[in-house]
Amino acid sequence: MKKWKGLLRKEWAQMKWRLVIFVLITSVIQYLGVNRIAYGLPEDFYASIQPMIALCFMLHLIMAVSLFFDSLGKEMGRLDIWLHSPASIRQLVYAKFSLIVLTVGCSLLLCGTIGAISNYARDGAVPLVDDLFLYLSVGVVILLNAIYVMAIVFFFWSTYQVFRSHIGLFSIIVIIALVNIWIIGWGYVWFTEILQLVMEMGPMHGPIKTVDILMFNNYIVPSGSILTIGSLILYGLLTALYFVAGAMLFEKKVRL
Repeated sequence: MKKWKGLLRKEWAQMKWRLVIFVLITSVIQYLGVNRIAYGLPEDFYASIQPMIALCFMLHLIMAVSLFFDSLGKEMGRLDIWLHSPASIRQLVYAKFSLIVLTVGCSLLLCGTIGAISNYARDGAVPLVDDLFLYLSVGVVILLNAIYVMAIVFFFWSTYQVFRSHIGLFSIIVIIALVNIWIIGWGYVWFTEILQLVMEMGPMHGPIKTVDILMFNNYIVPSGSILTIGSLILYGLLTALYFVAGAMLFEKKVRL
């Protein structure tokens, strides 16, 4: 536990200003977006805020991935330190990942609260609690998608680092080939009947139509967001698999 707390303090000391600036930027963009929409709304409010949600999704996704790999990149020049550290390289990666996920979650919570309060102050037709629940539900979907994407990118990035240590620039071709194989393979698996059955098990939000409409075409997760218990379990297991495998490969890179 002491190692874990120490690593989190280390990461916070290194990244705190970038994380704070990230939260402030996303909050300002959310506030400006809500107010712009509130003055000239089409009759269908929920459909009209799709572009804002898409922007919020992409901004949080890009910032989460870039912050994670920028932080990892700073460690690449001093990897030998971790060969003599009481904390493992995997613990370091977990600390970085946890801090960034926590920051993204706080940012989405703040953005959802700003959106709900601004909408209620302008219109008031929908109860504040209902508005807040809707925005935070979308925020949870965005966060889960971002975590999944970070895990996938980290896995392939770690694979690339290991290959690069052995075959240099040729590793780029290898990684491109592996990514294409993964895309094709996942495409075949996705359309199997058993997987679709798992994905439809136990909707978490009751009627999920509203959240599903708001997230339409804003997905990175294939064919939809994580809105059911089945999809949460499936993507949770896949995320853990990609992330643990990526951490093991990154640790191997350190020891090469």
